[in-house]
Amino acid sequence: MSKKRILVLSDMDFRGSGYFYFMSSLLSRMGDYDIKVLGLGYDGREHNYDFSVTRVNDYQDATVIARQIIGIWKPDIFICAADIPIQMEIQKQLRATKIKYLAITPLENPPLTMSWAAELMMMDWVYFISEVGKNAAIDAGLTNVGRLDMGLDKTIYYPAVVEERKEIRKKLGFSDDEFVILTVADNQERKNLWASLSIVSKLKKLGRKVKYVLVTKEHSQVGHKLRDLCVSLEINKETLIIERGIPTNMLRSLYCGADLYLSTAKAEGLCIPILESMGCGTQIAGTDTGAIHELLEDGRGVLLPVEYEFIDVWGNEVRSMVDIEKSANIISGMIGGNFTYREKSLLYIQNHDDNLPARILSAKIEELCK
Repeated sequence: MSKKRILVLSDMDFRGSGYFYFMSSLLSRMGDYDIKVLGLGYDGREHNYDFSVTRVNDYQDATVIARQIIGIWKPDIFICAADIPIQMEIQKQLRATKIKYLAITPLENPPLTMSWAAELMMMDWVYFISEVGKNAAIDAGLTNVGRLDMGLDKTIYYPAVVEERKEIRKKLGFSDDEFVILTVADNQERKNLWASLSIVSKLKKLGRKVKYVLVTKEHSQVGHKLRDLCVSLEINKETLIIERGIPTNMLRSLYCGADLYLSTAKAEGLCIPILESMGCGTQIAGTDTGAIHELLEDGRGVLLPVEYEFIDVWGNEVRSMVDIEKSANIISGMIGGNFTYREKSLLYIQNHDDNLPARILSAKIEELCK
């Protein structure tokens, strides 16, 4: 019997993105299928994946190529990993092909609007990558939904032993008395980097010796002028900015060398850097919102209080503004403390079945393609 054919559309930027990380890991475990991937951001480099990757420039380009491949190759199902507004547009463009359509998507925060729910209802199946997303979809009346429980490659992200951590901090130039805070996030409004920098500034004013390491896209056209912001907050010397796309071994070193991973995002559909921090045994503090709550509840991290919330005009979802003053005081109290957050979060990662998402997806493909 010939293998079922799967056509996939996903971000495949090897420099690092949430979709690339999730989908490359997921598809690598789907051994019983013939898979072709249309890769946004793919630069044509060689890879060892069992599936092929074709470069596409944008979503419009992707739909044109997808229709051609569907007509010639006759795939059994189309899988799209993208945000909901993009999912809706892609599905409209491919509707005439009558191909089975399976969406993999985040919901950054409830609610799921009725207009979005109506479009998602027309797809054959929708997988959210968090429980909060799935539950919001069910609350909106959808029945064609499930959850893909994101795992972590434990061969890449794992804790450092005491001596290794000391060596990492020495090589990175961190002194023994510095409290090192790390954030890995794009420079855009939802990540709320201004709040993270403001918390670091307040920690400095509280007399704490802090070092802030920010892995981001510094010169993003939709982001802050980060150095100007650091100067205005008087933490320019304390802040090290590293451009995203560094090798995974370097990223692991940053997680292992840090004392705290900090996320002040206004909303999150998952937050892969939190999972990576968990895998490395790093203590974590994050805004009590979206999937961050889901990841850090039950004592796996510190949930930072929210000052106020509003519905965002772009996402049409709740945006939670972290309380900077209270968060700075909470983190200040953590410095030098002995907590069990890291042990609980590490156990959470170690107990996760990394093959579960592939098994769930395979079962759904078999069901839809009978």
